[in-house]
Amino acid sequence: MARPVKDGLDYFPLDVDFAVNPKTEAIMGEFGSKGVLLMIYLLSAVYRKGYYLVWDKLEQMQLVNRVQGSSAEMANQIVDRLIAYGTFDEELFNSAKVLTSLRIQETYFDAIKRRKTPKPTKYLVNVDINSGSSEVNDDINTQSKVKESKEKNIEEDARANVFDLWQKLWGFPNAIAQQDLDEWITAMSPELIHYAIEIAGKNNVSARAADKYIGVVVDGWQKRQVKTLEQAKQANAEHEQRLSTAKGGYSGNGRKNVKETLPDWAKPDYQAPKKELSDDEQAKTKAETEAALNKLKALRQKS
Repeated sequence: MARPVKDGLDYFPLDVDFAVNPKTEAIMGEFGSKGVLLMIYLLSAVYRKGYYLVWDKLEQMQLVNRVQGSSAEMANQIVDRLIAYGTFDEELFNSAKVLTSLRIQETYFDAIKRRKTPKPTKYLVNVDINSGSSEVNDDINTQSKVKESKEKNIEEDARANVFDLWQKLWGFPNAIAQQDLDEWITAMSPELIHYAIEIAGKNNVSARAADKYIGVVVDGWQKRQVKTLEQAKQANAEHEQRLSTAKGGYSGNGRKNVKETLPDWAKPDYQAPKKELSDDEQAKTKAETEAALNKLKALRQKS
């Protein structure tokens, strides 16, 4: 009797820094240890099938059944997060509800390269994986593949860091914010978008205003053709300097602040200056005083 063809793997590699990976920490922070356990079981289910998993109701309930206290809602939320973090390919999930990624497929095809069965072609993220001769060449140079895989992993981690920082500041991004983040990361780079989020956090931007605020920052950088993190930092420093200059010497209503000084007579220690009288003025004053006194005496005598 022929031996049945095996599709999946008996084991899969788990990075030594899995516990401190930004994606793992993000799942742990939001869902606790149950979330991380579901994450591991989910990856195991993918590799047990081969290089992809159709995420249907049956798979959801089987996964939830393995982790006490979890739920289908939690499992779906974790899948959404992992798609947002780049662990699974978003396009294939949206089109076919399939969980896979370029990294998973590279790991799988490297593991089965000695098998005599034809290579599968369904749900491939990159068709180049399936190109070339069907014969296995043990002398093939794998350095370029390893390099490409590492670069891909670095990009995925950088993208995950962006979502992780957003989540730490404002909670998990909604669908609109996720789409904007993906577009900004593609148009600029993960490190630039990460820095834009840092700026928003430094300025205490609220969760409701975060997406619009960062959009304005990114739009400004694009107009200035900012390409590197150093250029972005320089642009931000210049922007803050302009704001500081614009605010200097002006009040909140836009009017220039003018320092007012009190007149001398309004000061608490003010003393009126003494006026020196001339001889004629003194004689006149004396005569007026004597006349007033004489008049007063006459009135008293009559009374």
